[in-house]
Amino acid sequence: MPSNQYPDHKPQENALTDDCQDLKFPAFAPVAERNTQTKTPQSLFLSIGHGHRLVEQWGKNEHVYLIREGLVKLVYAGENGSQVTLGLRSAGWYAGAAQALLGIPNLYSVLAVDDCKVSQIPAADFFEWTTRNVKKLQQVMKSLALDSIMQAKLHAEINSNSAAERLEHFMQERRAQDAQWKIVDPLPLLKQGELAQLLAVTPEHLCRLRAQRAQER
Repeated sequence: MPSNQYPDHKPQENALTDDCQDLKFPAFAPVAERNTQTKTPQSLFLSIGHGHRLVEQWGKNEHVYLIREGLVKLVYAGENGSQVTLGLRSAGWYAGAAQALLGIPNLYSVLAVDDCKVSQIPAADFFEWTTRNVKKLQQVMKSLALDSIMQAKLHAEINSNSAAERLEHFMQERRAQDAQWKIVDPLPLLKQGELAQLLAVTPEHLCRLRAQRAQER
C-alpha cells in the first residue's frame, strides 16, 4: 500500500503550509492597535506607573481597562509561589473584558510593565457599552480574538520549540514590520527575569542562551 493514500491532497497541504508561514503573527511581542482614540463616555482616563496592578488574580473585576498607551503583562501565580508570564499586551487590549462578560474571577493578574494610559470602564456597564454600536463591538471582538490567537501561539511556541528557538523567535518578532499589525518591541522594557518568564526558562539559562547567541553572531 502506498505510504501516501491521498496524493492529490499534498500540493494543497503545501500551499496551506506556505500561507501559514507567511502569516508572521507574534507570540511574544505584543500587537498594538493603531487607533485607540475611541471615545468612552462612561470611562475614566487614568495614567498608571510601572508595577501597578490593574487586575488581581482570583479577584472579580469592578472595571475593565482599555490600554491606550504602554505595555502590560499577564502573570499567573501558582500555589507554590512560582510565577508564569502568560503574555504581553499593549494598546487596544481590554484587560478584564472576558471575565467581565462571563461574570467570573480573573485567572491571572495584569501588571503595568511601564507607564501606561488606560480608560477605566465599569464592568457592570461593559456589555451595554460594547453592544451600543457596531464599531465598539468590532473593537472588543478584535481584542478578544487577538488575545486568543496570541495565547495559542505562545502555548505552541513553548511546547514545540527549544529555549534557544524561542529566544530567536522573540528577537525576530521584536524587529518585525507588518502592514496590518503594529508590533511593539518589549525588550527595552523587560527585566531579565521578566523575559525569562515570558520564554519559560530560568534567568540563568536565558543568560547562557543570550551569551551563546552573541558569540555565534
